[in-house]
Amino acid sequence: MKNWETLEADEVRLLSKHFTKGRSGAKVSRIVLHHNAGNLSIEGCWNVWQTREASAHYQVQSDGRIGQLVWDGDTAWHAGNWAINMGSIGIEHADISSSPWRISDECLDNGAHLVAALCKHYGLGRPAWGVNVFPHSQFTSTTCPASIASDQREAYMRRAGEWFDTMNGGAAPSAQVQQSAPASNALVVDGNCGPATVSKWQQVMGTTVDGVISGQVVPSGNYARPNLFSVSYGGFGSQLIRAVQARLGLEQDGLLGPATIRAIQAHLGVAQDASFGPATVSALQTRVNENRF
Repeated sequence: MKNWETLEADEVRLLSKHFTKGRSGAKVSRIVLHHNAGNLSIEGCWNVWQTREASAHYQVQSDGRIGQLVWDGDTAWHAGNWAINMGSIGIEHADISSSPWRISDECLDNGAHLVAALCKHYGLGRPAWGVNVFPHSQFTSTTCPASIASDQREAYMRRAGEWFDTMNGGAAPSAQVQQSAPASNALVVDGNCGPATVSKWQQVMGTTVDGVISGQVVPSGNYARPNLFSVSYGGFGSQLIRAVQARLGLEQDGLLGPATIRAIQAHLGVAQDASFGPATVSALQTRVNENRF
């Protein structure tokens, strides 16, 4: 970044289409994080978005260089939700690997620094996950931003907070990004679909990691372990299950119903009895221990 205070990017490569001029009176109230699902450059993002109906305000390359593709004052088409688009800034990040998804230390550091600079510039307060900084998956059915919402989230948000403090008169953060190695959190294959198993599945799918299938609508009596899934009606479905359904080519309603369970069982190679029981969970645990689904 040429100037963090004035938000002057290293390179300005503005799109000529696939964004909307202005914000229809909306103010910037949040930052939405994305990943490229590839190792794209600023130029590479520009080329992609010139040919498809999507965009974001910034791209962070793997070397940390930042490009601006849509002015902050305009509405980028990035969140899959028009109201969110109008009141947010979208930041894309290049990946250095896909199995597992991972962004480089340079990309993490400068992406986090950009988040801090935007929070300061727009008066959003110290960067906080789910308050002024959100994953793309919060607003649409997607696994984006993959590792930034799972095993790299803690390091990313810690760094964003450090940079925000520095920009507001605090001490400069250490020169090196302190990032944990990919977690060695192998599950015991015991057929028990508790919070640890759900969290690991969420990490692999790149959704919010909270250990629960929140908002899940589950009629009583359908599951082998009903205590693990709150029996409720009128819920909003699950980010995790929507991501799984997208992976399996199913309707993305976010509900762990019989058709979805059978599809999961077929994918895992176990009996398709529509019961999310020990045999299915054991196969799932084995699969996610390999960081795949």
